[in-house]
Amino acid sequence: MRRYETLLVLNPELPEAQTRETIDRARRVLSEAGAEDDQAQEWGMRDLAYEIRKHRRGYYVLLEYKASPEMVTELERNLKIADEVLRFISVHAVKSARRPATEGSGDSGGGSGAESTSKQDASASNEDATVSAPAPADTGVAPESTAPASE
Repeated sequence: MRRYETLLVLNPELPEAQTRETIDRARRVLSEAGAEDDQAQEWGMRDLAYEIRKHRRGYYVLLEYKASPEMVTELERNLKIADEVLRFISVHAVKSARRPATEGSGDSGGGSGAESTSKQDASASNEDATVSAPAPADTGVAPESTAPASE
Protein backbone atom coordinates (compact mmCIF):
# COMPACT_ATOMS: atom_id res chain seq x y z
CA MET A 1 0.00 0.00 0.00
CA ARG A 2 1.10 3.53 -0.75
CA ARG A 3 0.81 6.70 1.24
CA TYR A 4 -1.74 9.22 -0.13
CA GLU A 5 -3.07 12.64 0.75
CA THR A 6 -6.44 13.96 -0.34
CA LEU A 7 -7.28 17.62 0.09
CA LEU A 8 -10.99 18.45 0.19
CA VAL A 9 -12.56 21.87 -0.21
CA LEU A 10 -16.06 21.80 1.25
CA ASN A 11 -18.96 24.20 0.79
CA PRO A 12 -18.52 27.02 3.32
CA GLU A 13 -22.26 27.34 3.93
CA LEU A 14 -22.63 23.84 5.38
CA PRO A 15 -23.65 23.55 9.01
CA GLU A 16 -20.96 22.10 11.27
CA ALA A 17 -22.84 18.82 11.65
CA GLN A 18 -22.98 18.27 7.89
CA THR A 19 -19.30 19.18 7.51
CA ARG A 20 -18.44 16.60 10.20
CA GLU A 21 -20.67 14.01 8.45
CA THR A 22 -18.91 14.59 5.11
CA ILE A 23 -15.48 14.12 6.68
CA ASP A 24 -16.64 11.00 8.55
CA ARG A 25 -18.17 9.57 5.36
CA ALA A 26 -14.87 10.00 3.48
CA ARG A 27 -12.97 8.33 6.33
CA ARG A 28 -15.56 5.54 6.47
CA VAL A 29 -15.15 4.86 2.72
CA LEU A 30 -11.41 4.55 3.25
CA SER A 31 -11.67 2.27 6.29
CA GLU A 32 -14.27 0.01 4.64
CA ALA A 33 -12.00 -0.33 1.60
CA GLY A 34 -9.12 -1.37 3.88
CA ALA A 35 -7.07 1.80 4.10
CA GLU A 36 -4.74 2.15 7.08
CA ASP A 37 -3.62 4.94 9.38
CA ASP A 38 -6.07 7.54 8.15
CA GLN A 39 -5.88 10.98 9.73
CA ALA A 40 -7.96 14.08 9.09
CA GLN A 41 -6.54 17.56 9.57
CA GLU A 42 -9.15 20.28 9.47
CA TRP A 43 -7.56 23.45 8.16
CA GLY A 44 -10.78 25.39 8.49
CA MET A 45 -12.24 28.21 6.43
CA ARG A 46 -9.88 29.80 3.89
CA ASP A 47 -10.14 32.14 0.93
CA LEU A 48 -10.12 30.53 -2.51
CA ALA A 49 -7.87 31.79 -5.30
CA TYR A 50 -10.94 32.02 -7.56
CA GLU A 51 -14.67 31.45 -7.31
CA ILE A 52 -15.90 27.87 -7.28
CA ARG A 53 -19.67 27.47 -7.67
CA LYS A 54 -20.12 31.12 -6.66
CA HIS A 55 -18.14 30.70 -3.42
CA ARG A 56 -15.08 32.78 -2.53
CA ARG A 57 -14.25 30.71 0.59
CA GLY A 58 -14.05 27.01 1.37
CA TYR A 59 -13.59 24.67 4.33
CA TYR A 60 -10.33 22.76 3.84
CA VAL A 61 -9.71 19.22 5.12
CA LEU A 62 -6.59 17.11 4.53
CA LEU A 63 -6.91 13.31 4.69
CA GLU A 64 -3.71 11.26 5.07
CA TYR A 65 -3.82 7.48 4.65
CA LYS A 66 -2.20 4.32 3.28
CA ALA A 67 -4.21 2.67 0.54
CA SER A 68 -4.08 0.91 -2.79
CA PRO A 69 -4.81 2.87 -5.98
CA GLU A 70 -8.20 1.14 -6.23
CA MET A 71 -9.19 2.48 -2.81
CA VAL A 72 -8.27 6.02 -3.88
CA THR A 73 -10.39 5.62 -7.00
CA GLU A 74 -13.34 4.55 -4.83
CA LEU A 75 -12.89 7.54 -2.51
CA GLU A 76 -12.74 9.93 -5.47
CA ARG A 77 -15.88 8.37 -6.97
CA ASN A 78 -17.72 9.09 -3.72
CA LEU A 79 -16.36 12.65 -3.53
CA LYS A 80 -17.53 13.40 -7.09
CA ILE A 81 -21.07 12.43 -6.12
CA ALA A 82 -21.15 14.56 -2.96
CA ASP A 83 -22.63 18.02 -3.62
CA GLU A 84 -20.99 19.50 -0.53
CA VAL A 85 -17.49 18.91 -1.93
CA LEU A 86 -16.43 21.86 -4.08
CA ARG A 87 -13.04 20.44 -5.10
CA PHE A 88 -10.63 17.67 -4.14
CA ILE A 89 -7.24 16.40 -5.17
CA SER A 90 -5.51 13.14 -4.26
CA VAL A 91 -1.76 12.77 -4.52
CA HIS A 92 0.75 10.05 -3.78
CA ALA A 93 2.67 11.33 -0.76
CA VAL A 94 6.42 10.92 -0.98
CA LYS A 95 8.58 11.09 2.11
CA SER A 96 11.02 13.96 1.77
CA ALA A 97 14.63 12.91 2.14
CA ARG A 98 16.07 15.48 4.50
CA ARG A 99 19.81 15.77 4.61
CA PRO A 100 21.38 16.47 7.98
CA ALA A 101 22.58 20.04 8.41
CA THR A 102 26.30 20.45 7.93
CA GLU A 103 28.46 22.87 9.83
CA GLY A 104 28.36 26.41 8.41
CA SER A 105 25.27 25.88 6.27
CA GLY A 106 22.59 26.70 8.82
CA ASP A 107 19.52 28.79 8.13
CA SER A 108 20.90 31.74 10.08
CA GLY A 109 23.78 33.85 8.91
CA GLY A 110 22.07 35.83 6.16
CA GLY A 111 23.58 34.50 2.97
CA SER A 112 26.70 32.81 4.28
CA GLY A 113 27.82 29.25 3.88
CA ALA A 114 26.48 27.12 1.03
CA GLU A 115 24.28 29.87 -0.34
CA SER A 116 27.16 32.29 -0.97
CA THR A 117 29.25 29.49 -2.46
CA SER A 118 26.50 28.69 -4.93
CA LYS A 119 26.26 32.38 -5.86
CA GLN A 120 30.01 32.45 -6.51
CA ASP A 121 29.78 29.30 -8.60
CA ALA A 122 26.89 30.79 -10.57
CA SER A 123 28.76 34.02 -11.26
CA ALA A 124 31.85 32.07 -12.34
CA SER A 125 29.79 29.95 -14.71
CA ASN A 126 28.18 33.10 -16.11
CA GLU A 127 31.63 34.55 -16.84
CA ASP A 128 32.63 31.33 -18.59
CA ALA A 129 29.42 31.39 -20.58
CA THR A 130 30.06 34.90 -21.91
CA VAL A 131 33.59 34.01 -23.00
CA SER A 132 32.59 30.87 -24.85
CA ALA A 133 29.22 32.06 -26.14
CA PRO A 134 28.66 31.89 -29.90
CA ALA A 135 28.53 35.11 -31.90
CA PRO A 136 25.06 36.67 -32.13
CA ALA A 137 23.12 36.43 -35.37
CA ASP A 138 23.50 39.27 -37.86
CA THR A 139 21.15 42.00 -36.63
CA GLY A 140 22.33 44.72 -38.99
CA VAL A 141 24.17 46.52 -36.19
CA ALA A 142 27.94 46.57 -36.24
CA PRO A 143 29.46 44.85 -33.21
CA GLU A 144 31.43 46.91 -30.73
CA SER A 145 35.15 46.71 -31.29
CA THR A 146 38.22 47.74 -29.34
CA ALA A 147 40.13 48.65 -32.48
CA PRO A 148 40.14 52.35 -33.48
CA ALA A 149 37.43 53.25 -35.92
CA SER A 150 38.63 53.99 -39.45
CA GLU A 151 37.24 57.04 -41.13
